Amino acid sequence: MGAKNCPETPRQKMIGMMYLVLTAMLALNVSADILNAFTRVQEGLSATIENFQKKNAEVYKEIDMAYRLNPTKVARTREKTLKIKEEANKLVDFIEQLKVRVVKVADGPEGDVMDIKAKDNLDIGGQVLITEKAGAELKNGLDAFRELLLGYIAADDSVFSESIATSLRTEVPASAGIQSWESYRFEGIPLAGVVTMLTLYQSVVLTAEREMINYLFTFMDSESFKFNKLEALVIPQSRYVLTGEEFKAKVMLAAVDTTQKPEIIVNGRKIGYEGDFGIYKEAATKVGVHKLKGVINYVTSSGVALPKTFQMDYEVANPAVVISPIKMNVFYLGVDNPVSLAAPGLPPDLIEPEISNGELIKKDGGYIVRPKVAGKKCEISVYAKINGQRRKLQTQEFRVKEVPDPVVKVGGEKGGTIKKNLLVAAGGVDVVLENFDFDMKFKVESFNLYTVVDGYTQDIRTNGSSFTPDQLKLIKSLKRHQILIIDQVMVKGPDGTTRKLTPISFKID
Repeated sequence: MGAKNCPETPRQKMIGMMYLVLTAMLALNVSADILNAFTRVQEGLSATIENFQKKNAEVYKEIDMAYRLNPTKVARTREKTLKIKEEANKLVDFIEQLKVRVVKVADGPEGDVMDIKAKDNLDIGGQVLITEKAGAELKNGLDAFRELLLGYIAADDSVFSESIATSLRTEVPASAGIQSWESYRFEGIPLAGVVTMLTLYQSVVLTAEREMINYLFTFMDSESFKFNKLEALVIPQSRYVLTGEEFKAKVMLAAVDTTQKPEIIVNGRKIGYEGDFGIYKEAATKVGVHKLKGVINYVTSSGVALPKTFQMDYEVANPAVVISPIKMNVFYLGVDNPVSLAAPGLPPDLIEPEISNGELIKKDGGYIVRPKVAGKKCEISVYAKINGQRRKLQTQEFRVKEVPDPVVKVGGEKGGTIKKNLLVAAGGVDVVLENFDFDMKFKVESFNLYTVVDGYTQDIRTNGSSFTPDQLKLIKSLKRHQILIIDQVMVKGPDGTTRKLTPISFKID
């Protein structure tokens, strides 16, 4: 602020000289002509006060106009100047009431400040201002006003602070030999001089008010950001937009000061610059929503630090690739059919799937589908909460089939020529699901061995999957080229249903 280099203004010098002149004149045994001179000084000061009030009103009008244009920027300054205006008006009005009071005590109820009759009265000023303590009240008002103004001046503006403090000073010089300020200023002074002195203090208050509000208005501009480069900036609400939604982005001019690079701290870490912009980098190693908080410490041209905080969320997600073989979209009864559901750009907790003809169970980060009725289509619809609204993203249809029948095997063989000892060593019948990706087991409930020996039919049935002793005896009695048939194989699946499988036959080698 330029106030650092401002010497005492001509107006302040004039006020100081008038203090000296008035004090010197009042110390003399003044004549009527000199008393009339006080009246002329009073008239001149009154005109000056009126002029100050008009000029101060113009500055307040400029501040109000600036506030209407930019409330955010001007609010703090306007609040301070309105406080100054309020206190200055109260003090000026109080002094005006003091002038009227002393004149009416001397001249009666019809007394007029601009036409004092008892100009040479030496007692009234002391009575009102000293004995009745109005002078002490005036001193307290001047002190409070001075401290208010000094509280609004920047710490490094020592010259301006000293100027304000001097103009509103209420200290008594040690050489005066008087303890109170009111006695020093008003004791033994003719009434015309008292009124003129009070008018002079009104002028002092209005002058300090004018200089202070000008200072604050100018200081406000010095606190503004100074930029020398403009960049077009587009900030999208989201880089993922779904069909049917709208793309929304902030488009603005970003102003940059290339002469300084403010300190930028993000998540507790100071970040570096690339060109004119601070660049934040963080390795995306963890899936999910991450919070980013920080502050930009901008320093104004007057050296005041203005921290600007910010925060935002960003999301890290695994690459989403969907490969769907259309002709293989099948769910099987009786097994847990695994399904993975994902929507690029949306976190998993926002996805809400629904299913028809089946049950959908969340498990291990994915889903398990258990269909109910074979031959009836099953649909999975995926919904998501977007901007607070539930929206359907996609529906996919699946066929529902029963698990295919397993194949009967003995010793790993499902028919054909076989050695008798291999049949015996196998110990029983197995059933296997061939070319089926699900880990699903069927249980053999019963089966039958059938063969012809010497023209007679041999038919032995058993429960379970193992050969009985009678069946083993029958197998051992077989001769080369004889046919052994395994039929009536009954199995139970994991869904609880029982099936009859296709028979197999072996020729003894």
